[in-house]
Amino acid sequence: EISSIISPYKNQIKKLEKEIGYSNKSLSVRDGDLESTLGNFIADVLMKESDSLFNSITSQRIDFCLLNKGGVRGTLNKGRITHHNLINILPFENTSTVVKLTGKKILELLEYLNTENKAHPSSGIKIEFINDKINSVLIGGKKFDVKKKYYVLTSNYLQAGGDKMNFFTNPLELYSLNTNIREVLIDHISKIKIVEGKLDKRIVRLNE
Repeated sequence: EISSIISPYKNQIKKLEKEIGYSNKSLSVRDGDLESTLGNFIADVLMKESDSLFNSITSQRIDFCLLNKGGVRGTLNKGRITHHNLINILPFENTSTVVKLTGKKILELLEYLNTENKAHPSSGIKIEFINDKINSVLIGGKKFDVKKKYYVLTSNYLQAGGDKMNFFTNPLELYSLNTNIREVLIDHISKIKIVEGKLDKRIVRLNE
């Protein structure tokens, strides 16, 4: 009787301990000023995996992705990667959400990043600050246009105004992709096997 009770939990533990991939180096959200190796990796994966799904639903493309540093709670250490590692890194049950924002709302987003001065994970956007001013912004490789509207990928928590990201609330359009962000990462790592992360100066601050 005891064995039958324990068995389901043993199977679950085995699943959590199963190797899904390998990292050639340790990735952290604390190894850069306004970007990080782990933040870049997570945002890039979520952007890649979500864009095709979003396109199949709307025939549109996601312009860029923004998550929050506080949602990433651990380090991806060098070596084997398991389900359990990803649960420690992304412990929350956040889901992928896309919002359509005006250029003015994007300006609020940029000012938030400027003021926060934290390495919030991002993908598809390149920002250069000079001192405390926004100097240049590229979205999808093109110069930011305040008159345009943009599709931004984030989490349901942030879309509701979490971490004071109020620019995500009341968007022009809202799409819940219903994909758990952690599970998207697990599935992606299971496919690619070898994880690489880098700093590429996607968000920088120059002091003059």
